[in-house]
Amino acid sequence: MRQASNFRLDETVINTINVLAKDLHTTKTNVIEEAVKQYAGSLKTKRNALLQFAGSLGTSEADSILDSIQRDKNSKDIDFGL
Repeated sequence: MRQASNFRLDETVINTINVLAKDLHTTKTNVIEEAVKQYAGSLKTKRNALLQFAGSLGTSEADSILDSIQRDKNSKDIDFGL
């Protein structure tokens, strides 16, 4: 379900959205939705690029390791098995 949202955007950004919507024969909403999806995807790609070094890990493995590190980085209850 879609919800109405209000944003304050720079005039150049608004103009860009309007031009894209017109050129692509779509709605401004669709332009913004697609832009956000692509931006989020690019961040995820950058996030796991280090762990995919030399193809040693797949995307899902890299994401899993990074999620674990992020989740546990502030934990004080780490068992080092010593």
